[in-house]
Amino acid sequence: MAASGQIVNINLNIGDNTGGSGTADKSQYSSTLAETLLSCCKQGGLFQDTSQLERQLLDMTDTGQNMVITLLLDQTKKMQEQMEERDKKMREQMEERDKIQEQMEERDKAMQQQIKNLKLDLCLTKKTCCNKTEARPCGYEQFSERPDKFYKISTDAKHYTDARSDCQAAGGHLAMPKDKATNDFLAKLAKARFRDDMWIGLTDEVTEGTWVWGDGKILGTGWTNWVQGYPTHNDHLRNYAALSVGASNYEWYDLFNNSEEYYICEVKATAAP
Repeated sequence: MAASGQIVNINLNIGDNTGGSGTADKSQYSSTLAETLLSCCKQGGLFQDTSQLERQLLDMTDTGQNMVITLLLDQTKKMQEQMEERDKKMREQMEERDKIQEQMEERDKAMQQQIKNLKLDLCLTKKTCCNKTEARPCGYEQFSERPDKFYKISTDAKHYTDARSDCQAAGGHLAMPKDKATNDFLAKLAKARFRDDMWIGLTDEVTEGTWVWGDGKILGTGWTNWVQGYPTHNDHLRNYAALSVGASNYEWYDLFNNSEEYYICEVKATAAP
């Protein structure tokens, strides 16, 4: 602010010198004016004290004083604008900081989820998470609305018949979502594992067009969840159903027999390894 102070000092000498002939009213006015201007400008380092300002104001005509007032108000306005600009930059920096912090928190949350998924993959692969004191089988998830059933998402993709054999070897079968609640639960479980299409226990491999659940019961006229236009008919190349995690309502497709997909095994607690 040294440069601003120099400009003010130069302008303080502008105006006609009255030779110190000011009246008492003018002296009082100058004193009040000096205090007011000092209050406005002391932060800028323009004046050291009011006495210096009073002496200079007393030696000026009214025109000179008005010029000083105009100049100081202009300087004050500039200082205020500079402060507002500084405050604006500080707010922007704080907003940017908050944005970065939110991004870091989201990234940390995603990393924690990935770590959790990796641990579960290890558990499912090596079967190291078994706890004999728990009713839940190792690596399986329980659906609260079906407390006697447990489900496991596979860690690799297989042909339908191989997937079915794998579930049977574990003492169960491919999952059979016979109602919307179970279907949604399985889809969300698979979605959390970053899976897409999942084999389920539904096939028409025996009689084309007659879809049968893994327990031998015919699909019939009850609740179904086929994608519009499915299942295909008179197509012996598509005999196995899969639940699509990417579909809006987790609908079913009949996929090609040679497809390799992840799958969901369903077991009862006493049957799981």
